[in-house]
Amino acid sequence: MAGETVEGDRAPGLSLDRLPVDSETLLGIGSVLPVILLYLVVSIIPVGFAVYASLHEIPLLNPNWTWIGLENYGRVFEVDRFWGSLGRGVIFMVGSTVLQLVVGLWMAMTLNRIRRGQKIITAVVFTAYLIPTIVVTLMTLFMLNTQYGVLHMIGSEWLGIWEPTEFALGQNDLAMPIVVLVGTWKFSVFITIFTLAQLRSIPQRFYEAAKVCGANKWEMFRDVTLPRIQGVILVAVLLRSIFMFNKFDLIWTLTEGGPGYATTTLPVLAYREAYNAQNFGLANAMAVVMFLFLVVGGIAYFQVFNPSDEVDT
Repeated sequence: MAGETVEGDRAPGLSLDRLPVDSETLLGIGSVLPVILLYLVVSIIPVGFAVYASLHEIPLLNPNWTWIGLENYGRVFEVDRFWGSLGRGVIFMVGSTVLQLVVGLWMAMTLNRIRRGQKIITAVVFTAYLIPTIVVTLMTLFMLNTQYGVLHMIGSEWLGIWEPTEFALGQNDLAMPIVVLVGTWKFSVFITIFTLAQLRSIPQRFYEAAKVCGANKWEMFRDVTLPRIQGVILVAVLLRSIFMFNKFDLIWTLTEGGPGYATTTLPVLAYREAYNAQNFGLANAMAVVMFLFLVVGGIAYFQVFNPSDEVDT
């Protein structure tokens, strides 16, 4: 009859019913595929390129790559200032992470106790994390200016930490502590964000029960608060340690690794090796070695603290 279509008369084409997977599986693949592609472009391909480049002799201004195998990795540990830069990087990482943990946890505990204007104050505090690093470093350099900087005046005239004619970041014994303090001011909110969300999920009745039992503030923090934020703190500390060990922009825009090598960490040394010494292959080998250090450190961290179990609990 007219208007009816016989099965055999249908136009040939692809039907979802004929595919080896169902529509839900296709939807799942379509949802995950963009993330996989983004991770491939952002992480896997750059890492693969760095590993491949590290196996070559690459003068920066010469397009010809010479295969030398693992020779660059042997030369990494012979680079002048390598071990010193590694030590300074560890000092910068540990110092920054510890201070960020203390300040970030203190801000989270304070914000959690505020009742009036909590949202506004929290938004103002979180703004520090949104400020670009270059803005923070330029403002720091401005405030440390020897002629009109307010921080220079406080440090030289009020506290007497350095002479009025001296630039604080130009002093070998002051440059690293100042860089650590600037990084702490900028990134402590990262710890606050992690901790505050967990603090607000703790039922108030736990504290009321502790008060009934006669617990003071320290005992309530030790027995009620700390066990419930410990997992989040361990994860945040791990992330901050990785980020600070790899931190380049903050150090470079403040001191360029100086004075001398006082603030030169491995990322800064790798940059200098690539663009000052014109050895791109060796710089990539240094970056791969840094990655391996982080892998070993991360595995050791998980073995000692196991933050994943803490979070699941």
